[in-house]
Order: sequence, then structure tokens, then C-alpha cells
Amino acid sequence: MKTKLKTHFGVTAKIILSLLTITLTLSACKKDLNNDPIEAAGIIFIHASPGTGALDLVVDNQKINSFTYTKNLGYYAAYPGLRLIGVAKKDSLRYVTSATANLKSGTFYSVFVVDTLKKTNLFALEDDLNAPETDKAKVRFINLSPGASALDLNIQGGAALFSNKAFKEFTPFTSINPSDNYTFEVKESSTATVKATLPAVKIEKGKIYTIWVKGLKTTTDSTAFGLSVMTNK
Repeated sequence: MKTKLKTHFGVTAKIILSLLTITLTLSACKKDLNNDPIEAAGIIFIHASPGTGALDLVVDNQKINSFTYTKNLGYYAAYPGLRLIGVAKKDSLRYVTSATANLKSGTFYSVFVVDTLKKTNLFALEDDLNAPETDKAKVRFINLSPGASALDLNIQGGAALFSNKAFKEFTPFTSINPSDNYTFEVKESSTATVKATLPAVKIEKGKIYTIWVKGLKTTTDSTAFGLSVMTNK
């Protein structure tokens, strides 16, 4: 359901503050003038809606920033509690989609803008950013291609890392050996046919990544079916 925004977007970040580090302790004055620190939530927003165009991220009717397809805005620190989050077409005054989120102190979230323009919605996941095992990295896999069949993620020449994930299905973060030059493949689960590859990916020990399926099977432009990777930490 589309909701009209207030007629003026603020550009302040009173509710969302850009994170310079992953430390999430904000100092905020409470109504009783108690200056005890508040432990914030952390949110990263990712544009995964093919064909939707540039979007404005809006939190509690405040414009925070703009972003384009496949890009993310990095983690932000948000005060915990009920927050109205949504996206609007760039420089517009009307939500494309919005939702109320109950953010928990000290918890990290990934919020993907997903599906095609007429069906755009928000898809939120909690992020486990605990450090990987010694000398390992962590990776998760998400199928965010509208209309795609169930998919597997492989390392080229190896067995499946993750199997049989339909649209908006995902895996937990899972340990993986680091490498300077992985080639990832996404395959149809039913046929084992390779549908897309992502070459020359560097996976570093101690880091945490999300690999997600993007785009549409029916296009050949910038919205075409493929793989994308982002670093969570």
C-alpha cells in the first residue's frame, strides 16, 4: 500500500546516524534527562528491485539518502523501537513501499528492496555478525530474482555450497575457506544447469559476506539475471 509522505523531507539524521564503525552505542538524552547510553540497532539497506530506478531511503518520514539498483548504503545506527522505514522514487514525495519495523538494541539487520516495480516490497533479515572461526570467512546465500526457480550456489569445480533456495529464501551465514579468486556459480536446482557466474571474487578470512541472486531471467540489460556480493563486515 502506497502512503503519502509528509510534504517536506528533512535531510537530518536524527533517527538514523551514519556508522563510522560497527560500534553501536549512541548517547541520547531521555525525557528524564538521564544520559545513560542507548545501544542502537544496525541496518543496511540494499536495492535489489530490478527496473525500479533510483530510490530515496526514508525513515520516520525523514529522507536519509539515495541509492541505485544493486547498491547498498552501508550500515546505519538506528534508535531501537518501532521505526517506519520505506523507499520512495528519487526526489518524490510518495512511498513505493514501507513497513513498520520493531528494531532491537544491539541487533543488525539487512533490508532488501525486492521484486519488480509494481510489486516492490521490503525483505528484512537479522544479521549474525559474530566473527567467523579462526582462518575462515562466513557467507550466506539469498535468491532475490523474481520468478526464478529454486537455485543452488556452487564454487566452480566443487560441490554445492547451498541448495534449493526459492525466491526470497536464504541460508544462515556459513563458514567457508578464504580465497583470492573464487568463481561462484548459480545453478537451477532441478537441472543443475549453470545460469550465471561471478568470477574473481576475493573472500578474506575474518570477513562476512552475502551473495545474492539478482535480476530477471527475461532481460538482457542491466536488470539481467546474475549474482552480486556484498561485504557485511
